Amino acid sequence: MKKTHLYEIDFMRTFIMLGVLSVHTMTIFNHQMEEGTFPFLAMSAVHSSMHVTRMAFMFITGLVLFITYYRKEFHIFSFWKKRLLLIAIPYLFWNVVYILFRSTYSLDLHGSFLTFMKEWGISLLQGDEFYIYFVLISFQFYLVFPFLLFGLRKFEKWHLHIFIGSVLFQLALMSFYKFAIPHIDQSGWPYLFSHYGVFVLTYQCWFISGGMVACHYEKICHFIDKHAKTIIISLVFCVFAMWAYYYYNRFVLMLTENKAQEPHQPLLLPYSLLVIAALFMFGRKWVNHRTERKWQSFSRYIMLASKTSFGMFLVQPFPLFIIKQIVPVFAEVKWMYIVLLPLSILFVYGTSMFLSYWLNKIPILSYVVGKKSKIMKRATTVSVPGQM
Repeated sequence: MKKTHLYEIDFMRTFIMLGVLSVHTMTIFNHQMEEGTFPFLAMSAVHSSMHVTRMAFMFITGLVLFITYYRKEFHIFSFWKKRLLLIAIPYLFWNVVYILFRSTYSLDLHGSFLTFMKEWGISLLQGDEFYIYFVLISFQFYLVFPFLLFGLRKFEKWHLHIFIGSVLFQLALMSFYKFAIPHIDQSGWPYLFSHYGVFVLTYQCWFISGGMVACHYEKICHFIDKHAKTIIISLVFCVFAMWAYYYYNRFVLMLTENKAQEPHQPLLLPYSLLVIAALFMFGRKWVNHRTERKWQSFSRYIMLASKTSFGMFLVQPFPLFIIKQIVPVFAEVKWMYIVLLPLSILFVYGTSMFLSYWLNKIPILSYVVGKKSKIMKRATTVSVPGQM
């Protein structure tokens, strides 16, 4: 297919980011509730069903890269230079900012410059500052992408087999994470193996799924459009199934809250692919109407939210910190959470978009949110992880 702007990706990116910030905001409220109470369990069930956002971002990253490079000349070192530099600047910058911010609010301001540099180095290797793990995973994906691209090109006739193999391997991997890992001593393991949530292999199925959609875009679009009603009905059923699955984890398997909420569970694989299909379907429906007069305000919002999404992901710790200070004030009147939660999500979302928007506008500083400065000779927006 010839290179065109896929507006449905903008739609998906917008609502996936809304889901990401909603999940992180809900986590703050969940921690303020007494474990085992009905409100706690109800929110936890909903919360657990929303953990597909990270998988959806991995899917978009794979889709965008394969769409961009699958049918064009590819130079591996030029690709690495462009893509790795693109995310290296935000990764280096925000790790510094996060460490300084965390040290400031915890009043841990002691220590030498050498101590800070050591902490910074560890953070860069582990991606454990707030939610920047996604950028670390993107680094790894960019490193292996040329080899995945070569494989999908060479074995184009075997794409269905590759996809099925990827799904089966992912199910086995997630089963291993859920049932075996807790009973294994991981003390001597390499960091990425013991902390599998930041390891690119953990998300291989979503990267490959994105690649499959890119390679067979028209056929898959036709399939999704044809089965739109089935997708919607299946999604509603699966949401309830995911809520029940949380209670099964807690009260049948007797898992801890953290393990019951963990996104690396076998059932989340088909569920996440269904959520992605639904978002893709709704995005395509919006594309058909986006230029109509009654849809123009919504369309402007989609394009703004999409362009600022990477920056929103990076600045979210700051509005989340504000909410974290406010929520305990209402600890004695928890019924207020019903009103406070949606308002908090809107605050985090709106504030993150505002900060990201202005960072995008400031020359030079715009590089920290993945956008080339306008004062440079080639003043063009560069794609960031999950963007075109």
